[in-house]
Amino acid sequence: MLIAKKHKRAFVLSDALMGLVLISAGLILYVQAQTTMENQLEQRQERVQQLRHQYEAQLKQEKRVMK
Repeated sequence: MLIAKKHKRAFVLSDALMGLVLISAGLILYVQAQTTMENQLEQRQERVQQLRHQYEAQLKQEKRVMK
């Protein structure tokens, strides 16, 4: 009886540990994906800003030429 309880307790602890490992792995994966997406968004926003400045500069030059 005592051996059966120890095995059952060990199984429950083992199962809980596996759950924690899986949750931790999922959390790490989520954080990495979130960080990657944030970096990509930041790069895209910077590129949009660069293109906007180029476009505005071209418009100013065209307006000067037309005058």
